[in-house]
Amino acid sequence: MTRWEQFFQEDERALSVPPSYSVRNAVGVFSKRNKHNILDLGCGLGRDYFYLAENGFFVIGVDLAESGLMIAKQIGKSKGIATILVKSDAKSLPFPDKSFEGVYCFGLLHEFTGETKDNDIRKVMSEIYRILKFSGVLVLAVLSGEPVEGLPDVYLFTEQMFDNYTRSFQLVDKRQFNDIGCTGKKDYRVWYGIFTKQ
Repeated sequence: MTRWEQFFQEDERALSVPPSYSVRNAVGVFSKRNKHNILDLGCGLGRDYFYLAENGFFVIGVDLAESGLMIAKQIGKSKGIATILVKSDAKSLPFPDKSFEGVYCFGLLHEFTGETKDNDIRKVMSEIYRILKFSGVLVLAVLSGEPVEGLPDVYLFTEQMFDNYTRSFQLVDKRQFNDIGCTGKKDYRVWYGIFTKQ
Protein backbone atom coordinates (compact mmCIF):
# COMPACT_ATOMS: atom_id res chain seq x y z
CA MET A 1 0.00 0.00 0.00
CA THR A 2 1.38 3.40 -0.97
CA ARG A 3 1.43 6.24 1.54
CA TRP A 4 -1.37 7.94 -0.41
CA GLU A 5 -3.54 4.81 -0.41
CA GLN A 6 -3.09 4.72 3.34
CA PHE A 7 -3.63 8.46 3.75
CA PHE A 8 -6.92 8.44 1.85
CA GLN A 9 -8.18 5.46 3.85
CA GLU A 10 -7.09 6.59 7.30
CA ASP A 11 -6.71 10.38 7.53
CA GLU A 12 -10.07 12.13 7.90
CA ARG A 13 -8.49 15.57 7.51
CA ALA A 14 -8.45 15.09 3.74
CA LEU A 15 -12.26 15.08 3.62
CA SER A 16 -12.62 18.58 5.06
CA VAL A 17 -9.88 20.41 3.13
CA PRO A 18 -11.25 23.18 0.88
CA PRO A 19 -10.26 23.57 -2.78
CA SER A 20 -6.73 24.84 -3.32
CA TYR A 21 -5.90 28.41 -4.30
CA SER A 22 -4.28 26.89 -7.39
CA VAL A 23 -7.58 25.48 -8.68
CA ARG A 24 -9.40 28.73 -7.96
CA ASN A 25 -6.84 30.48 -10.17
CA ALA A 26 -7.09 27.68 -12.75
CA VAL A 27 -10.83 28.22 -13.18
CA GLY A 28 -10.18 31.76 -14.35
CA VAL A 29 -7.29 30.66 -16.57
CA PHE A 30 -9.28 27.94 -18.35
CA SER A 31 -12.40 30.11 -18.66
CA LYS A 32 -10.52 33.06 -20.13
CA ARG A 33 -8.94 30.82 -22.76
CA ASN A 34 -12.19 28.97 -23.50
CA LYS A 35 -10.87 25.56 -22.41
CA HIS A 36 -13.65 23.25 -21.20
CA ASN A 37 -12.35 19.67 -21.50
CA ILE A 38 -9.96 19.30 -18.54
CA LEU A 39 -7.83 16.48 -17.12
CA ASP A 40 -7.23 16.66 -13.36
CA LEU A 41 -3.99 14.68 -13.06
CA GLY A 42 -3.43 13.35 -9.56
CA CYS A 43 -6.98 14.14 -8.48
CA GLY A 44 -6.91 12.20 -5.18
CA LEU A 45 -10.20 12.54 -3.32
CA GLY A 46 -11.38 15.11 -5.84
CA ARG A 47 -11.29 18.34 -3.83
CA ASP A 48 -10.07 20.31 -6.86
CA TYR A 49 -11.83 18.00 -9.35
CA PHE A 50 -15.23 18.92 -7.92
CA TYR A 51 -14.39 22.62 -7.87
CA LEU A 52 -13.64 22.43 -11.60
CA ALA A 53 -16.80 20.41 -12.26
CA GLU A 54 -18.98 22.79 -10.24
CA ASN A 55 -17.63 25.67 -12.32
CA GLY A 56 -18.91 24.17 -15.55
CA PHE A 57 -15.93 22.22 -16.87
CA PHE A 58 -16.05 18.69 -18.26
CA VAL A 59 -13.44 17.00 -16.07
CA ILE A 60 -11.79 13.60 -16.08
CA GLY A 61 -9.82 12.75 -12.94
CA VAL A 62 -6.81 10.43 -12.84
CA ASP A 63 -5.05 8.98 -9.83
CA LEU A 64 -3.14 5.80 -9.04
CA ALA A 65 -4.55 5.51 -5.50
CA GLU A 66 -7.74 3.47 -5.81
CA SER A 67 -8.82 4.35 -2.28
CA GLY A 68 -8.88 8.04 -3.21
CA LEU A 69 -10.90 7.40 -6.34
CA MET A 70 -13.45 5.30 -4.43
CA ILE A 71 -13.98 8.11 -1.94
CA ALA A 72 -14.20 10.67 -4.77
CA LYS A 73 -16.96 8.59 -6.40
CA GLN A 74 -18.90 8.58 -3.12
CA ILE A 75 -18.46 12.35 -2.77
CA GLY A 76 -19.67 12.79 -6.34
CA LYS A 77 -22.84 10.82 -5.58
CA SER A 78 -23.52 12.89 -2.47
CA LYS A 79 -23.09 16.10 -4.50
CA GLY A 80 -25.15 14.82 -7.42
CA ILE A 81 -22.17 15.17 -9.76
CA ALA A 82 -21.47 12.46 -12.33
CA THR A 83 -17.79 11.58 -12.11
CA ILE A 84 -15.34 10.18 -14.63
CA LEU A 85 -12.43 8.88 -12.58
CA VAL A 86 -9.66 6.71 -13.97
CA LYS A 87 -7.06 4.68 -12.12
CA SER A 88 -3.80 5.14 -13.99
CA ASP A 89 -0.09 5.74 -13.66
CA ALA A 90 0.61 9.32 -14.76
CA LYS A 91 3.69 8.09 -16.62
CA SER A 92 1.52 6.12 -19.05
CA LEU A 93 -1.91 7.67 -19.48
CA PRO A 94 -4.70 5.73 -21.22
CA PHE A 95 -5.79 8.59 -23.49
CA PRO A 96 -5.17 9.26 -27.19
CA ASP A 97 -2.90 12.10 -28.31
CA LYS A 98 -4.40 15.59 -28.09
CA SER A 99 -7.39 14.49 -25.97
CA PHE A 100 -7.67 17.52 -23.66
CA GLU A 101 -7.94 21.29 -23.96
CA GLY A 102 -6.52 21.73 -20.48
CA VAL A 103 -4.55 19.83 -17.87
CA TYR A 104 -4.65 20.71 -14.19
CA CYS A 105 -1.96 19.11 -12.01
CA PHE A 106 -1.58 20.05 -8.35
CA GLY A 107 0.94 18.31 -6.11
CA LEU A 108 1.82 15.26 -8.21
CA LEU A 109 5.35 15.79 -9.50
CA HIS A 110 6.97 16.25 -6.10
CA GLU A 111 5.74 12.77 -5.12
CA PHE A 112 8.47 11.13 -7.21
CA THR A 113 11.30 10.58 -4.75
CA GLY A 114 13.09 7.37 -5.74
CA GLU A 115 16.28 6.88 -7.70
CA THR A 116 14.36 7.23 -10.97
CA LYS A 117 12.60 10.46 -9.94
CA ASP A 118 14.10 12.63 -12.67
CA ASN A 119 13.13 10.16 -15.39
CA ASP A 120 9.68 9.63 -13.82
CA ILE A 121 8.93 13.36 -13.79
CA ARG A 122 10.07 13.70 -17.40
CA LYS A 123 7.78 10.83 -18.41
CA VAL A 124 4.80 12.53 -16.74
CA MET A 125 5.59 15.83 -18.46
CA SER A 126 5.92 14.02 -21.79
CA GLU A 127 2.50 12.40 -21.26
CA ILE A 128 0.95 15.77 -20.42
CA TYR A 129 2.41 17.20 -23.61
CA ARG A 130 1.15 14.24 -25.64
CA ILE A 131 -2.46 14.32 -24.44
CA LEU A 132 -2.79 18.12 -24.54
CA LYS A 133 -4.17 19.69 -27.71
CA PHE A 134 -2.17 22.36 -29.51
CA SER A 135 -2.88 25.73 -27.89
CA GLY A 136 -4.01 23.72 -24.84
CA VAL A 137 -3.30 25.02 -21.35
CA LEU A 138 -1.41 23.36 -18.50
CA VAL A 139 -1.85 24.65 -14.95
CA LEU A 140 0.85 23.09 -12.77
CA ALA A 141 1.68 23.42 -9.07
CA VAL A 142 4.50 21.68 -7.18
CA LEU A 143 5.99 22.04 -3.72
CA SER A 144 8.71 24.67 -3.57
CA GLY A 145 12.01 24.42 -1.71
CA GLU A 146 15.41 22.79 -1.67
CA PRO A 147 15.05 19.19 -2.93
CA VAL A 148 16.81 17.29 -0.14
CA GLU A 149 14.88 19.09 2.62
CA GLY A 150 11.70 17.26 1.66
CA LEU A 151 13.11 13.78 1.15
CA PRO A 152 12.26 10.94 1.64
CA ASP A 153 8.53 11.82 1.34
CA VAL A 154 8.56 14.66 -1.19
CA TYR A 155 10.99 16.06 -3.74
CA LEU A 156 10.88 19.84 -3.35
CA PHE A 157 11.37 21.97 -6.47
CA THR A 158 13.71 24.89 -6.93
CA GLU A 159 12.71 27.47 -9.53
CA GLN A 160 15.37 26.12 -11.90
CA MET A 161 13.98 22.59 -11.59
CA PHE A 162 10.46 23.88 -12.25
CA ASP A 163 11.73 25.69 -15.35
CA ASN A 164 13.70 22.67 -16.60
CA TYR A 165 10.81 20.20 -16.33
CA THR A 166 8.40 22.54 -18.13
CA ARG A 167 10.67 23.79 -20.92
CA SER A 168 8.77 21.95 -23.68
CA PHE A 169 5.82 24.28 -22.95
CA GLN A 170 5.41 28.00 -23.53
CA LEU A 171 5.39 29.85 -20.20
CA VAL A 172 2.48 32.26 -19.69
CA ASP A 173 2.84 33.02 -15.98
CA LYS A 174 4.82 31.71 -13.02
CA ARG A 175 4.39 32.53 -9.35
CA GLN A 176 5.30 31.27 -5.90
CA PHE A 177 2.76 31.37 -3.07
CA ASN A 178 1.36 29.52 -0.07
CA ASP A 179 -1.48 27.13 -0.84
CA ILE A 180 -3.64 24.67 1.11
CA GLY A 181 -2.18 21.17 1.34
CA CYS A 182 -4.17 17.94 1.42
CA THR A 183 -4.07 17.92 5.22
CA GLY A 184 -5.41 21.47 5.47
CA LYS A 185 -2.08 23.15 6.22
CA LYS A 186 -1.93 26.62 4.69
CA ASP A 187 1.87 26.92 4.49
CA TYR A 188 2.09 24.60 1.50
CA ARG A 189 4.59 26.66 -0.52
CA VAL A 190 4.24 26.03 -4.25
CA TRP A 191 5.59 26.99 -7.63
CA TYR A 192 2.51 27.69 -9.75
CA GLY A 193 2.75 27.96 -13.52
CA ILE A 194 0.47 28.50 -16.49
CA PHE A 195 1.74 27.05 -19.76
CA THR A 196 0.53 26.51 -23.31
CA LYS A 197 1.41 23.84 -25.86
CA GLN A 198 2.65 25.49 -29.05
